[in-house]
Amino acid sequence: MSIRLIKEFLRDQRDFTVVYFLSHVLISLYSNHYLSSSIRLLYPFSIYAYIYLIFMGYRFFRYAGTTRELRRLAENIDIEDKPYSAEQQVYITLMRQIHRSYQEQLYEVRAKAENTHRFISQWIHSMKTPLSVIDLIVQNYKLNEPDIHPSEAMEQLAEEKDRILGMLNQVLQYFRLEQFTRDCLPENIGLMESLRGIINRMRNQFIYNHVYPVIDGPEDDLLITTDGKWNTVLLEQIISNSIKYSEAGEEGKPVHFRAWRAGDKAVLSIRDEGIGIDRVDLQRVFQPFFTGKNGRSAHQATGIGLFVCAEISRKLGHSLEITSETGKGTEVKITYLSKMKESIT
Repeated sequence: MSIRLIKEFLRDQRDFTVVYFLSHVLISLYSNHYLSSSIRLLYPFSIYAYIYLIFMGYRFFRYAGTTRELRRLAENIDIEDKPYSAEQQVYITLMRQIHRSYQEQLYEVRAKAENTHRFISQWIHSMKTPLSVIDLIVQNYKLNEPDIHPSEAMEQLAEEKDRILGMLNQVLQYFRLEQFTRDCLPENIGLMESLRGIINRMRNQFIYNHVYPVIDGPEDDLLITTDGKWNTVLLEQIISNSIKYSEAGEEGKPVHFRAWRAGDKAVLSIRDEGIGIDRVDLQRVFQPFFTGKNGRSAHQATGIGLFVCAEISRKLGHSLEITSETGKGTEVKITYLSKMKESIT
């Protein structure tokens, strides 16, 4: 038991002490003046002091116990369940709630920092691959300049440039997710028109990988409620994965796009005929930093693309479903809230 604790206790009980002794002084003076002049003040004061010391001793042990438990709670130590006064119980309950909230926020911040560090590390490692390829292309062109046509070297450099640009965009998308609500504007857009625009912008990626799109959709466009920019990020990532994991040879392979209306919903299916995803990996593809067997073996994946897609879908209220069979391909279905044309003003 420390002197500091005693001083803190006496300071907290100062008002009570002043009122207690002042009341007894007034009573004693009254008794001495009106009742009997022979009554001495020392006797009643000794009784008052005795009662005061007993009462204050009781309150001090209650105070010391509560203070000790609160300090244990502040040090992240579980406190004992024992009877407290109603006032003390309110303070302890409030402290527990604040402490629990603090621990949850601290855990969340640490988890985000760990995930960010892990992502940046993997991203830097992945960036080394296209940079190394560019260096090899340049060296090969210098050593074999007469035998290599400049357009061929430029085509290879353009492919690696697009890969680096895609990785940079992926980093920006990952960090922008934290400020999603500030950068989201739901609107009604045409699904097929948006899809064709995305495919057209990715035509070089289709050509380089010997993959071609096959589109099947209704003649009248499907109007969906979404954020145009974030939906573009979502579709570009899924289409990029379909192209990358198609592993088409010179004969080429298709990526099938099919859209249809299902009640008040609109569904878009993106299906490739690539290597597929192992059944064990399929359950974890939306987890952050999970690369799976395919990503580890040949594609230098960061494990963040489908995680970003899942987060975008969740925040926009879309449904994202993925099915796959090894050696036959993968299909991703996105379900949107659909708006009929006549309901749009």
